[in-house]
Amino acid sequence: MANKTITIKISGMTCGHCEKSVKNSISELDGVIETKVNLSDSNAEVTFDDSKVSEAKIIAAVNETGIYTAA
Repeated sequence: MANKTITIKISGMTCGHCEKSVKNSISELDGVIETKVNLSDSNAEVTFDDSKVSEAKIIAAVNETGIYTAA
């Protein structure tokens, strides 16, 4: 188990509800330890166990909402 922290740029967030929605979509993934979403900076800081989930899966979870785009 190796914990890793990444910052993902997210576009499409306009309000607090957006922030919460993005946080929920990431936090639901097995292996995600902590998620901090910042509306004003348009990003998410995610700490996760890289033996359980990948950065690509985290980005895909955001993109699969169909509303927000992560890169």
